[in-house]
Amino acid sequence: MPKIAIRAKHVINLGGWLCERKVTIPCRDYIIGNPFNEPVKIESPVYSLDDIEAIKALGLIVEPVYAYDRLVDKLNKVKADIQSIP
Repeated sequence: MPKIAIRAKHVINLGGWLCERKVTIPCRDYIIGNPFNEPVKIESPVYSLDDIEAIKALGLIVEPVYAYDRLVDKLNKVKADIQSIP
């Protein structure tokens, strides 16, 4: 299975990596932040909510983006969360 590498202290959005044909998710997107000082690999594409839980289990920051949310606001929130971690 392919993987996505998230660089240290960086943020990505899973927009194109969510496979909506196989899973019904309660939100339109997920923002993933890597708070660690080293890169982390995650499985892609995301086929189920279990895959999202596996990403959380790695210690990454997972922020859902709902239809009424602004993507930029969520990206900035996760970036601020990463910067607040010593």
